[in-house]
Amino acid sequence: FPGDRTRWIVTEKIDGSSTTFTMKRHKRKTEFYVCSRNVCFDKPEKADRCYYETNIYLEMAEKYHIEEILQEILNDHNDELEFVTIQGETYGKNVQNRDYGLDGHDFMAFNLILGYKNKEVIRMNSIQMRDYLHWYDIPCVPILDEEFILPATCQELLDYAASDVSRIDGGMREGIVLRTLDGKQSFKAVSNEFLLKYHS
Repeated sequence: FPGDRTRWIVTEKIDGSSTTFTMKRHKRKTEFYVCSRNVCFDKPEKADRCYYETNIYLEMAEKYHIEEILQEILNDHNDELEFVTIQGETYGKNVQNRDYGLDGHDFMAFNLILGYKNKEVIRMNSIQMRDYLHWYDIPCVPILDEEFILPATCQELLDYAASDVSRIDGGMREGIVLRTLDGKQSFKAVSNEFLLKYHS
């Protein structure tokens, strides 16, 4: 890291289950997909193929009206977009060992991706995503620093990851995610103390 003056946007890493919502345009039709890491719930008969007692991914899609919002975003771009994707974390009761004090589940976005018909793909940075999704009442991961400079050592970065509490509930923070201002590069740093307490 020494000498690297790249500015990074830092967001809180949430201990949840990765959740992806995508809408693709196929000629005059659109198709909506709800996915986790290992399965895509693109057909009704797949809805019960969920690791959890209930399908938390479809629950979040309904809670935040994701299908309608993605359709609106596609419509607003006058046929220029081929797809739009929101990625995030579903978290809460029985999702991971850390339930953030929730009796149910909730969702926070960490990526907003626009794919154009000319094959250009734009991945918004965390600030752009937050400001865009704000209009649709979709929550986004907390932004901790908008102009972060990497410290000299990995240990300092890990110390920073563990240096504060979660913005969600004031409990232990899992870690941080860092993303460049152009949205193209990202990496995460997870608190060792968090891993020992919740995942050892």
